[in-house]
Amino acid sequence: MKTQTHVEPETRHILPFLAWTFGISWSAWLILYILATLKLTSVAEPLGYALSFIGGFGPTLGTFISLKISRPKKMLDFIFSHAKGWWIYMLAFCLVRILTLFIANPVLPPLNAMLMFPLGWIFVTFVGGGNEELGWRGVLQPALEKKFSFPLATVITALVWVAWHLPLWLIPGTSQSQVSLTFYLSFGILLCFCLAVLYKQTASVFACSAVSGWQLFTRSVSLSSIVSSFMGSLILLAKPSL
Repeated sequence: MKTQTHVEPETRHILPFLAWTFGISWSAWLILYILATLKLTSVAEPLGYALSFIGGFGPTLGTFISLKISRPKKMLDFIFSHAKGWWIYMLAFCLVRILTLFIANPVLPPLNAMLMFPLGWIFVTFVGGGNEELGWRGVLQPALEKKFSFPLATVITALVWVAWHLPLWLIPGTSQSQVSLTFYLSFGILLCFCLAVLYKQTASVFACSAVSGWQLFTRSVSLSSIVSSFMGSLILLAKPSL
């Protein structure tokens, strides 16, 4: 049972979304690249961090502009609308993450780290990377599914997602500059599939943002963690929405 109350993305929204998303992000990152090359700033300094931060909001701003959402209430409706029982699927994904992390390192973190975790998770979910999901899962994936099959739409979304990150490989100090493009592409396809399944079952952009925020905050980007989530996604995909 779906209870979505936001604007439903159509295929006509794809090009405007991509134009605004890439335009905003790549402009900010190009400025950062030039300044970093000239040794005027870096991603660790306030100006560099600000430019990196602005670039990360490209998909979010691209979503609201392409869907012509300008009122705060409409924005909140878009973010927090969901299907019945959405939280069960989000919880299942998070539990898979916890189990994977515990198997990889069966030692509890310090108490202060555990107490700070909720605040860090919330921050990353809304402004530290999870906010991208408003665009990838809220606009691009469902719009592509109106023209292509679910698997193909997912692969296209993953390729666009990786392409969007490409400038970050040129900027020293970014997480992308420290991993191979081949690994990132494989990681991106599997992650996009997991999040696409989550959105398909929950109709919740917030659920996708929260799971993505968990992924980013815990830095659980090992192939084993993504593969385990991928297998769990196959199980959830086979089950009907609640």
